[in-house]
Amino acid sequence: MSNALSITQFTINGQTQLALTDHNDLHFSVWVEGAAETMRIVLLQDASVCWDSGTLPWQPYYHASSLSLLPKKRYDVTVTVMGSDGRAEARAMLCTGFMGQPWQAQWIEPQQESAVHERDILFFEQFVPMPDHFGGHERLRPVQELRRVFTLEQLPRAATLYASAHGVYALWLNGKRVDERRLAPETTPYESLLYYQIYDLTPFLQKGENTLRVLLADGWWIGRIGLTGHSCQYGDRLGFLGRMEFDYDGETDCIVTDDEFESRPSHICYADLFMGEKWDMTTPDLPWTPCIETGEADATLAVQPIAPIGAWETINPVSLATTPNGELVADFGQCLAGVAEIRLDCPVGTVVTLDHSETLDTEGNFFRNILGRNKDQQDKVVCGAGETVFCPEFTYHGFRYVRIQGAAREQVLSIRAKLIGTPLDRLGDFSCSDELLTKLQSNICRSTRSNMVSVPTDCPQREKMGWTGDIQVFAPTGSFNYDLSGFLGAWLGQMRLSQTEDGGIPIIIPTYPAQTAMQLSTNGGNTSSAWSDACVLVPLDLYRMYGDEQVLRDNLPMMARWMAYIASASRDYLWQEGYHFGDWLIPSYQDDIEGGTKVTAPVIAACQYAITTAAFIEVLEALDSPAEKIESYRTLLDNIRNAIRCAFVREGGTVEGDLQGLYVMVLHCGAVSGALAEKVAARLAEKIEANGGALDTGFVSTPHLLNVLMQYGYKDLAWRLLLRTESPGWLYQVVCGATTIWENWNAIRPDGTITTSSYNHYALGSVGSWIYRHIGGLHPLSAGWRSIEFAPDIHCGLTWAQCSHLTPYGLAACRWTRTESGTEIKVQVPCGVTAHLRLGEEVYPLSAGQHTITAQNGGTHEVLSRH
Repeated sequence: MSNALSITQFTINGQTQLALTDHNDLHFSVWVEGAAETMRIVLLQDASVCWDSGTLPWQPYYHASSLSLLPKKRYDVTVTVMGSDGRAEARAMLCTGFMGQPWQAQWIEPQQESAVHERDILFFEQFVPMPDHFGGHERLRPVQELRRVFTLEQLPRAATLYASAHGVYALWLNGKRVDERRLAPETTPYESLLYYQIYDLTPFLQKGENTLRVLLADGWWIGRIGLTGHSCQYGDRLGFLGRMEFDYDGETDCIVTDDEFESRPSHICYADLFMGEKWDMTTPDLPWTPCIETGEADATLAVQPIAPIGAWETINPVSLATTPNGELVADFGQCLAGVAEIRLDCPVGTVVTLDHSETLDTEGNFFRNILGRNKDQQDKVVCGAGETVFCPEFTYHGFRYVRIQGAAREQVLSIRAKLIGTPLDRLGDFSCSDELLTKLQSNICRSTRSNMVSVPTDCPQREKMGWTGDIQVFAPTGSFNYDLSGFLGAWLGQMRLSQTEDGGIPIIIPTYPAQTAMQLSTNGGNTSSAWSDACVLVPLDLYRMYGDEQVLRDNLPMMARWMAYIASASRDYLWQEGYHFGDWLIPSYQDDIEGGTKVTAPVIAACQYAITTAAFIEVLEALDSPAEKIESYRTLLDNIRNAIRCAFVREGGTVEGDLQGLYVMVLHCGAVSGALAEKVAARLAEKIEANGGALDTGFVSTPHLLNVLMQYGYKDLAWRLLLRTESPGWLYQVVCGATTIWENWNAIRPDGTITTSSYNHYALGSVGSWIYRHIGGLHPLSAGWRSIEFAPDIHCGLTWAQCSHLTPYGLAACRWTRTESGTEIKVQVPCGVTAHLRLGEEVYPLSAGQHTITAQNGGTHEVLSRH
């Protein structure tokens, strides 16, 4: 390991390189590699120091409150870290927004027809094919084009545009795209929060006449979104808001959105996040008409606090071939979230259709795997003269395969996929001698990238919604592989805004109005155990992984109100009231989802209450809350566990409902101990063996399954479940050719049946965190990896494994290789942490640096030697 001091991460409010804020509080993260001792952070505005932290002891996180930042300014930010091994420096830019000042700009609307409102449907109606579920493109309206022509007698020193939309938008200035972001202003609970964006226009301006061009599409404001494909969630008309400011050495001029903006329908006939997008390259230019002023900017506007959605990778297909039924299909080799860009050489007026899917049928033909209203995932282009290049702008799909209709093979000059999502920094890595496990890790990472699109979505095709239960179970795995601190921190901010007056947390954040109405009419409530509990568990997982207490401080009031909500919904310490999904998508109930919910909901809700209470106690302890408050929750936890034991656990160790997941949850929540716990664990193992050695757990219990088996001595059974290649199991998916994580265990059934499921959900990938600890050997013993245990299970049947994670203190890594004579273990320990290696009963203290340790087979114990 190099002794050179370096800064591995520098963020401001969770943002790298360019940070945007509307507040006077700044939160810095300064991660290092090497022995850091002190640090200093300086803000400069126009080369003048406006804030200086002074020399501070180095710390991964530093919170600066009540700074005197000015609105609509740019600051250069420098952090310098010093230590005995030298110094390191990193820079970033900070831009402030309006900071409460008025926009002095009008919302404007293009002249347009109002959008069509979809009829209401019930939850399960969307899974039954209906005549109006597919192909209703005549209901869609054109993407609008806006422009503002203006003249500059001289070029300004700087020019900035502040913009937002009712819908989604993209910008061009003087024919050049202003930036490559997509789907601005992104999705938020619009009734309480609407992001705006800040653009530097300086490089695009010219002396004389300039033209700002805006394309404006439906997006989340109008478009068909959510599980039921409702339209017009927030309005039925498109709108745009903007303010251009020109800085002439201290004097400012501005242009705001008003009736001097003009509009017309564009060449994009429609664009819908789910249904798809259509371009007509033969459309003649229509006349411009004045825009309509509709009102002042409102108080829900806030500057976007995360990096923008963009196309983060472009890949070519692995094949472009004709299927057995004669259709032309491009295979991109992996499931992804994005769009297909196609180059065509077709006669003018040729209509080419692109259909998207995640799987083929058993014969190798195109198969539409998503059911539901308005889930078309179909793009179209009417070709113009010469070569046509088509790449949808205002939609994205979940797919691996693209069916091309209307063009012959020789007319397709090229096709490639642009992968779309919010940028994420990679922190973790894992691979091993088992090719299937290594592929499983790749699948976990692909599903993560596919579903971090403005908010943590459940899937990129059918719903694209921030289901709280999915990220609740997946956060430990996702935050190991990627830096999710700023991304999920912003999402938790939306959750705080969405909390109801009684303390309830909706099951989806942001929760769309029609989705909420459907949930209330179908289930009588919009909360659920294990889903809504994300308000406590996700901040705690982020704290455990990254060590930043601020995420706990920010969300503590929300957590406390949620804990009070559960208490009000409980009787005799059992969470009985309200709706609960239970152990969602259990294999044995794959054809009776409602039945699985009914049989598991009571126990799951009760156990989750205990789990969340224990988590809240950990939060209170981390924040040094008053001892009496902590003790009151410990007493509550004891009462909850006792109530679970009395209500659901029998003396012989059976649990009411007698399903694997219920045994897992009773054990994990601590409701049983001693001899009774051993009986419950034995019954769990018996249930697994009676099921042919296969798991039968759903979304909620699966993350805890292997941990519980290991804890109670069923180590071999845990390994058998992980490495099982028959259905149901993690590696069964891989054997079936999965490139991402499936929504349910049997998306492809053992008889080969291809089901209409999502093939790109990450929830069941929650096993990753167990793999990184038990195979990879990386286990943080304290928040933020300040204390680390390296403990790979070198007897798991593999011959080698490697695992690494970039911690706030530097890279932690473990690689082990096993031979007949013993095992060589290479460990990298970051500076500033305490660490040890554990192999069985042997514990070996480790200092900072690189270590090579040989474990020779000495019978029942390992004989360790260092060299």
